[in-house]
Amino acid sequence: MATSVSSTGSAEDRTRFFRLSLIIIDELTQILQDLLHNEVCPTQIYNKVVQRNYLLKLRPEQVVVIYNANTQGYQDFDITLLYTLLRNVCQNITPPSQHWGVSTMPSQNEITVGDDIERIRLMRNYLIHRPKAAISETEFKELLAIISGICTRIQTLLNKDYVKRLQDAEERSIDQATEEQYLELLRTMAVEERTIKEIVQISLAHGKAYGDILHDIKTPMAGKNLNSCIKLNHYRESHSLQ
Repeated sequence: MATSVSSTGSAEDRTRFFRLSLIIIDELTQILQDLLHNEVCPTQIYNKVVQRNYLLKLRPEQVVVIYNANTQGYQDFDITLLYTLLRNVCQNITPPSQHWGVSTMPSQNEITVGDDIERIRLMRNYLIHRPKAAISETEFKELLAIISGICTRIQTLLNKDYVKRLQDAEERSIDQATEEQYLELLRTMAVEERTIKEIVQISLAHGKAYGDILHDIKTPMAGKNLNSCIKLNHYRESHSLQ
């Protein structure tokens, strides 16, 4: 897995990469936030997680974000946390056609809500695992078609105009400040993910129990992901990226 995303590539390929970053991090995150809101009110999500006995499986900064939802709503919930809650806490989500945690993109005829949640997770992972900040026109169009399908289906479910939001995102200008902000965020996400995997591998090699591994993960990661979310939200507000 890439620990950082290189900023090399042609101008057109770079623009497509950052446009896709914007769409995934902003628009697809919003869809997952709305799906979670449709299942659980923000003021009840902490209690719901406790009731499902899932609180101890979360990292400290994730618990803080969930606790703050009582006053902040879901605005600081990132794709990783949203996926975790939709998969493990929400009982009314139609599961994927295959199973949760698939490694390949669901096929065109697999269109449950769970399938679209998996598509969003896979595209998020695809983004942070890329070795450089560049996407070809063909690849961009293929991914955009998948995202368009997600927007259309979830729009029908939640009666919100995600298709229009996607169209606006496709036309939004990408300046240098936007590129730098999203590049920094992607690098942070990649480093955090590598840190978690390395801790798990070392802990397993030492024969540690599941509870001890969770403790090992929680300690160095506390606050990092929360800070990334807050920084991005401040950037969105200052640049009117709603």
